Amino acid sequence: MTPSRIPWFLLTVLLSLGGELCSAGQGDKAAGLDRFGGNTALSGDATGFFHLGKFGGRHYLITPEGHGYRALGINHFHMMTSQDYDGAIGKIRDWGFNAGCYQGPRWMWDRYPYTKGINLVPTSGWKPDSQFGFRDVFDPRFLAALEESIRKIVEPQRENPNLIGYFWTDVPLWEREREGESWLSFFRSLPAESAGGTAWRTWKEKNPDADENDFLAVIARQLYSQAHAMIRKVDENHLIFGDRWHEIDMPDHVVRESLPYVDAIAIQPTSPEFNHAFFERVHEETGKPIYIADHVSSFATEEHPVTMGQKAKNAKEYVAYYERYVTTALSRPYLIGFNKCQFQDQVGSDGMLKQGLLRRDERPYPTVEGIRSANRKALELAYPTAPGK
Repeated sequence: MTPSRIPWFLLTVLLSLGGELCSAGQGDKAAGLDRFGGNTALSGDATGFFHLGKFGGRHYLITPEGHGYRALGINHFHMMTSQDYDGAIGKIRDWGFNAGCYQGPRWMWDRYPYTKGINLVPTSGWKPDSQFGFRDVFDPRFLAALEESIRKIVEPQRENPNLIGYFWTDVPLWEREREGESWLSFFRSLPAESAGGTAWRTWKEKNPDADENDFLAVIARQLYSQAHAMIRKVDENHLIFGDRWHEIDMPDHVVRESLPYVDAIAIQPTSPEFNHAFFERVHEETGKPIYIADHVSSFATEEHPVTMGQKAKNAKEYVAYYERYVTTALSRPYLIGFNKCQFQDQVGSDGMLKQGLLRRDERPYPTVEGIRSANRKALELAYPTAPGK
């Protein structure tokens, strides 16, 4: 079937209907969408689970019913204050989001398409010192604990058609140090008789003149190959998107080691505007589609003149910024998903506002109308007007 663009005014029909259609397992054929939000004009294989495909030279997720889909999600529902879960899904659907978040809370599993995070190692740069740490990824005890952790997360979801796929560690540190320690200093400090100490000494003996930074690839190969095997041992159905790479800490030789074990490259961008050169280079060098796992952006408020990921000085300017970014992103041929940060406000211990679309008292910000319009334009642009475009 020839791919076609869904007019935004038809998308609004489905997005304004609430949860009845999806919960009933029906789609909206008049709007050209299947029950997962896939474009019925883009027909592929109906495998019963989300997978990857291409139409007209563009990469897409394919819904369980076999239709092209670009995920437009919103993150961090674990911070919401309400327990009105149907109401939360109704809000994000009305705001133009066709997917949930990467935390994948249990209540979302049977309500909306979502992704799920699996923390492989506690090396996320945002973790407090008490939770952060490098690990001996060669140690059988670490591997046994990791496999059990993965099994507990994956096993209950392995047959769920709403699950798009798994992300791994959120913005892990690879080349950057934390409090003077790095992956390399950690392995250098391991006892010689330990599994990691043996791996380090063996590599050094075989590569006496090599840049020690190359050992990061050895660590990555071990970690990613093991994690992939552990997931596939339990779940052969769902996609694996790998680490949620920080744009500023994405070493090429480490990323390369992940490629045999991931279906797409997940990125948390840091450039203020959509960084065409960066994303195109990543796509060309890896040969993989890209999923923006967490786009952090916000605007100043009277109470919080400085906010996390601030991109605008007021709500009006923010709407224009967000529309510019999300429409550009989802119109790229290699971009299969985009997650916005976040659903509801959170104020950190330092007083910094991590801004959502809802305030802490659950009142929506005045930006939601503009976000809705931007999302609908982005979903329209996500689909080609004709093959090859």
